[in-house]
Amino acid sequence: MRSRYRLALNGTHLDSLDSNLLILDVAYSQIQKQVRQTAVANLDGFDISSVYTEKQIITVSFELHIYDTAKRNKACQAVNKWASAGGILTINDREGQQISVVCEQTAVIESVRDWTAPLTLVFSTSGNPNWESVTEKVATITGRSASGNLTLDGNTGNALVSVDVTAKAPVSSVQITVGDSVLKLTGFSLQTNQVLTVDYINGRYLRIRANGSSIMNRLNQASSDNLKAPCGARTRVAVTANNSVTAVFRARGLWL
Repeated sequence: MRSRYRLALNGTHLDSLDSNLLILDVAYSQIQKQVRQTAVANLDGFDISSVYTEKQIITVSFELHIYDTAKRNKACQAVNKWASAGGILTINDREGQQISVVCEQTAVIESVRDWTAPLTLVFSTSGNPNWESVTEKVATITGRSASGNLTLDGNTGNALVSVDVTAKAPVSSVQITVGDSVLKLTGFSLQTNQVLTVDYINGRYLRIRANGSSIMNRLNQASSDNLKAPCGARTRVAVTANNSVTAVFRARGLWL
């Protein structure tokens, strides 16, 4: 049974799970802003701390054209197992784009009699609420003080930039620049051919490691919260260290 949509999660297409599955529709919500408030103790009592998050809802409607109830239930269980894994979602309507999701609602067979009744899966974004390019853009520079350009595709916002800095000789200080954002670290030890890595937990929270160990405590207080570059534009990237390094900058463009 051929569907208009080709929908895949972690590379496995939904309609490959059963030949009698027909994808009816894929609906996208507007990006939703949420506020989570928590009480933080202080000397006078409590302050309210607010954390803002954003997410997008993706709803998938499909049918299982299977008359036999037991076989239909089995097929539905296979679909729910596929969806519950979460991960990287792709769809043919967004060629060259992907989005990271978790499953919020699995399919439920509510009618035994209506064996072609539509079923629904609901996903929400687990990190960045925007679609991102499947292919990373990369810029590589080498030296004690080197610069270059990172050009991103996309049509919205700023993308987080990850960096791998490989020491050509022992390194104890480094400054990494992407556009207006800067990370400056001192007082750590990176031996020849070891790597300093800048990346993000759950696609959101900055993490910096030297040879696999966290060096967040070596981050200068005047540093930026992260490294980011505007989508659909060219951005200057640079690295300065006390010895020669090779820095590889990576990012994916973001799409509405």
